[in-house]
Amino acid sequence: MIVGFPVNKTHVNTRLQTEMPADLEKWLLTGATIPDIARLEAAKTDTQAIRNSIHGLDNLDLLDLAKNLQHPCLLVHGQNDQAITIPNGEIIDNMPDLSHLIVFEESGHYPMLTETNKFNRLLNDFLALESGKSPSDLQLKEEWKRRVR
Repeated sequence: MIVGFPVNKTHVNTRLQTEMPADLEKWLLTGATIPDIARLEAAKTDTQAIRNSIHGLDNLDLLDLAKNLQHPCLLVHGQNDQAITIPNGEIIDNMPDLSHLIVFEESGHYPMLTETNKFNRLLNDFLALESGKSPSDLQLKEEWKRRVR
C-alpha cells in the first residue's frame, strides 16, 4: 500500500520545499479533525528531511517502478490533497494489473488520520489479499458495527 505518493516530482506541490513544517501542518491539516498529538508531531518534522525526500524523487517515476511489480500494490490518495496530485486516468490506465488506485473522497493528505476507520478496514482487506491477486476488487467500506443483542 502506497499512501499519497507522487507519480513523479512534478506531482508535488512546491510549498513542500519552501515552507516550514509548522506552516505545512496548518496548510495540510486545516479543517481536519486530527488528534492534537499528530498536529504537534507534524509541526516538529525536520525541514531537511522533507527536502531530502522530495529531492529523492528527482530520478524516480512510479510508473517505471510499477512495471516491475510482482506483488499487489494499492495506491491510496485523498481527494482533497493539496500537497500531492492524484494520478489521472491516463496514468492509471498505464499501471500494471497488480495495482489499483483508491481515493478517499473526504480526505486530504492524511486519509489514515481523517478517515481512520475506512483506512484501517481497507488496510486489513489489502493485507488479507491472496498472494498474486489484484487489489482491483478492493473498495472503501464503512467500519463494521458490532451488533448488541
